[in-house]
Amino acid sequence: MRSLLYFFLLILLNCQSQVAGSKTMSVGKEIPFEDKYHYPFTLTPKDFLIISSQEIMDEVFDLIHQRNVGNRFSPIPAVSENETYIIIRPKLKNSNDVSIDSISLDSDTLYIKISEFDNPDFKKASRVSPDILLKLTGNVNFKKIITTY
Repeated sequence: MRSLLYFFLLILLNCQSQVAGSKTMSVGKEIPFEDKYHYPFTLTPKDFLIISSQEIMDEVFDLIHQRNVGNRFSPIPAVSENETYIIIRPKLKNSNDVSIDSISLDSDTLYIKISEFDNPDFKKASRVSPDILLKLTGNVNFKKIITTY
């Protein structure tokens, strides 16, 4: 009976250490976000683009509308003071797309946690990193983005 008690105590302590370890993975302040769309073509030559005005948003959507085939165009979002739009291009590993898990901010660095995702809208063998349009809640200021799997 005593050995059974020690066994359950050991299991309980191991579970607690795993929970504490996962909480330390997030860096800085957690940022609420909305994943707007994944584009299978390049919208910016850089790894990320901060859309700070409606003019920049209009230029980006001019590129999107030029590259899309068909008669239907996606609506152009309105840029407001309490939102920040960004376009990121994360590196692919073994899939054709990624899913955004969480976003956090620590001083001037935005940390984006991503996971692999096979997007049925993209070609299965596609190795082109998608450009992802994200809407961050609040006026978020940063100079660098770090993406982690």
